[in-house]
Amino acid sequence: MKLDFMLTTPRLYLRPYKIADVDDNLAAVLESQPDLSLWVEWCHDGYDQQDAHAWLSASQMNWKIDSGYELAVFTSRDDKFVGTVCLNNLSQLTNSAELGYWIRSSCHRQGYATEAIIALARFAFDTLALTRLEIVVHISNTPSQKTAESTGALFESLSRNRIYTHGKACDGMVYSLIPQDLSLKRNRFG
Repeated sequence: MKLDFMLTTPRLYLRPYKIADVDDNLAAVLESQPDLSLWVEWCHDGYDQQDAHAWLSASQMNWKIDSGYELAVFTSRDDKFVGTVCLNNLSQLTNSAELGYWIRSSCHRQGYATEAIIALARFAFDTLALTRLEIVVHISNTPSQKTAESTGALFESLSRNRIYTHGKACDGMVYSLIPQDLSLKRNRFG
């Protein structure tokens, strides 16, 4: 997949990360560290420019070898970096992937995550021809659960030891999206 790829929505544009995004990524991660560090191991107290650069480089490599698709999310109005949506753990066997997301703390509760997730899901279904996406959420991460539900994803199960982070396994709530789920969201997000 090419790195000059872009998705657009009424308020956002999503594109693969560029190394030039390192400062935007770093600022957003540092701003969001109190919220993010509970859920993801990579967001730690010492997160710095070297960590951001390494993550962006890995993201670009994932695109080049079609093993993952991380997209930086920006507002169309003022080019503000608001977060990330991604597809990872792609499986040819099940024709599926996991969909992940995070939005910087100052941009919460504005619907950006829902809008970006739906755009990425359409790409997954229409371009990659996947037939299933899973969103796996920590059981105490209520905001992320509400975000998953706002996209039309259906809660399927509480899966034991589904998430491994901070050196331990914990249970995860599994939501799914299939192509038919997006038909209800088409009018609202394009």
